[in-house]
Amino acid sequence: MEYSKIKDLLDLYFKGKTTLVQEKSIRIYFTSDGVDERLKPYTALFEAYSKAAQDTFGGSLQLPQKNKSFQIWLPRAAALLISIIGVAAFMYLASNKAAQEKQALAAFKESRELMYLMANQFNKATQTLSLVDQFQVHKNKYLK
Repeated sequence: MEYSKIKDLLDLYFKGKTTLVQEKSIRIYFTSDGVDERLKPYTALFEAYSKAAQDTFGGSLQLPQKNKSFQIWLPRAAALLISIIGVAAFMYLASNKAAQEKQALAAFKESRELMYLMANQFNKATQTLSLVDQFQVHKNKYLK
């Protein structure tokens, strides 16, 4: 293979943009005897890759056992916690609403008392005006 083609493939390889076929051709080129002198430093890299691909693990792996009891009670505990938070939030909001209703009721009662007081004052003023009117009528009767 010619130098420029291999150099382009190497650039693509190090950028991670080669296909599997292109990678295979690069590996074959560097494991053969006809490697260009300018590309000799890459030979050790691809030889190490081919040796690493041949390595196998002959032992067995023991995966740790999962704690099943933890998996069983965790969703239940989370559901219970969410329920408790929901009930507490509802009770807090309900008590807050009750306090607001009490304040509104107290303000309504105070406003009603003030209205009664004003109505009484208007009634007294109306009675006084009727007395003034009667006085005016009688005054005119006698002064004529």
